[in-house]
Amino acid sequence: MKKLPLAVATLPLALLGMFVTAVVPSGWAYAVCAAAAYGAEPGAMKRVTGRMQPLPRVGLSVAAASALRGASALALLARAGQGESGAFVLAVLGFLVVQALRLGYAGLLLYVWWCRRLPAVTRNVDLSALRIPDAPPRRLMDLHRGPLTFVDLPLVAGAAVAAEAGARWAAGGAGAAVLAALVAVVLLAVPAWRSRHLAAKGRVLAAVRAEVQEYEPEVVVYFSGNLRSAYQLNGWLPVLERTRHRVVIVLREREMLPRLDVTTRPVVCLPLGKDLAAFELPSARVALFAANAANNTHLLRMPQFRSVYIGHGDSDKPTSFNPFTKVYDEVWVAGPEGRERYARSGVGVADTDIVEVGRPALWPITTTTAAAPQPTVLYAPTWEGFHGDEGAATSLTTMGPALVRALLARQPRIRLLYRPHPLTGTLDRRAKAAHDEILTLIKAANGGVGEDDARLERLAARLEALRQPGGDEAQAARDSARPVADWDTVFAAWQDAYWADGTRHRVTAGSRPGLYDCFNHADVLIADVSGVVTDFLAADKPYAVTNPAGLDPDVFRGRYPAAAAGHVLGPDLVGLEEFLDRAGSAPDPLAAERAQLRARLLGPAEADPLAPFERALDALLRRAAG
Repeated sequence: MKKLPLAVATLPLALLGMFVTAVVPSGWAYAVCAAAAYGAEPGAMKRVTGRMQPLPRVGLSVAAASALRGASALALLARAGQGESGAFVLAVLGFLVVQALRLGYAGLLLYVWWCRRLPAVTRNVDLSALRIPDAPPRRLMDLHRGPLTFVDLPLVAGAAVAAEAGARWAAGGAGAAVLAALVAVVLLAVPAWRSRHLAAKGRVLAAVRAEVQEYEPEVVVYFSGNLRSAYQLNGWLPVLERTRHRVVIVLREREMLPRLDVTTRPVVCLPLGKDLAAFELPSARVALFAANAANNTHLLRMPQFRSVYIGHGDSDKPTSFNPFTKVYDEVWVAGPEGRERYARSGVGVADTDIVEVGRPALWPITTTTAAAPQPTVLYAPTWEGFHGDEGAATSLTTMGPALVRALLARQPRIRLLYRPHPLTGTLDRRAKAAHDEILTLIKAANGGVGEDDARLERLAARLEALRQPGGDEAQAARDSARPVADWDTVFAAWQDAYWADGTRHRVTAGSRPGLYDCFNHADVLIADVSGVVTDFLAADKPYAVTNPAGLDPDVFRGRYPAAAAGHVLGPDLVGLEEFLDRAGSAPDPLAAERAQLRARLLGPAEADPLAPFERALDALLRRAAG
């Protein structure tokens, strides 16, 4: 059982003490209890409300403690024999006015929040027609959690002093409290007035729709999912940037927008299904889906679209032949193995519905390795997943820390790049514990903070400031239509700083650096069964696939074709040293097998990996138009 936080325990006891000392009465004892209540309230309210929406949060902080404190102050005055005085009447009126003003502030706060919570949140869409004003200052919107908590302090303090020194103090305190509350309401009324036109949600939605329609998108890229799954869409953004087709990205979770990497393509987030249904895009005929999600059905039921499942990786895991993909008109896979995978699975996807498009995002991958003082090993375990396939499970829980220890202890020394899956530890505590242990091992091996770490943090903060416009979601949507100035320059500086020290071990989580950038800086890969292995074939470098279940190597390669041209590494790590020694030797004994496997898994090599994808999109758009 968790220990009760001190503030949460103190607040009710202090409020009770205020009533007890008011009944006694004792002005000075009452003042001590009041001080304890005021001191405990901010922490208690923050703890109790957490991430609750504004209505319950405002209701708790405005109504409860304030009303109890005011009532106790009036009780103190009455018990002190001042109930018949004019000052007492003024104190009562002041108490009522303060409560009314605090409730007025709460109403204005909710109104501003409602006005500025757009029904369609955007990036890279011109919203000038909506005349969105700047977001109210954060401090003003948070008064209920800070200064407004103490707005009745003059009234309570005046009552405490009045109980000992005369009724006039109560009237003065009440007047000061009313003035403070009135200032807060007036300050918030200004942004409420300026944002009032955004309360017409239908007009806002129509304005966004008109702007997107003017762009005349041909293709909708639809994405919905868990907030930690943003990487699934982010992996496609470079492809969407390069395609010559007009693309609009449609999201369903507004919290996904801050997790989206930088893109110049229009992005529209439509949280409500009814708004999605009303968001007509007559020029669009094709919808691409990067993940299987329940919300996909909201767009799939619209007959104007030819639906295509493009996925977010091509691998031997069961997620790459999910039966749900039967609902799409077409399923696009990388190479012949993707087609055969569906045929073997028997999940019901017709061969005629499968199109081989290669892996269009692979153009940044080079077959040479960036210069470094020592060999570099990239370890990329997958997450624990839902699929239940023991052979394709994460290696973290069975061999991850042991593998990292062996790599860090290797002589001659190597540099380790550890790239955990974004969802690591979300389903299995053992995976989270193994991940944390690996982080500790790497930190110890690095021997503390590097010279470039402080510079990296500064550059990362600048990138984040450039990526995310300031203010609330309405202001961010408004400002995102402007070009992201200096992004390329700052990002290049961050890249240089990140890779400057070729001896330092790195944890490469997130989209900076990208997976393919890690490929280019690695000499060899050690990975679980996943799309990482398939994509690494484009680098034409040695790799090992982990076999955490300890299956027979021949059985393992037969079950997971991507391992056919690599070393199979069991949980006992037997052969690890041999693999690393052989990987640095020439000639490469598995080069020919990798070339054959690459064609099978990724399709025929082309000068531009985007070309097959573009041809497939052209053909589908022609069919959709016919």
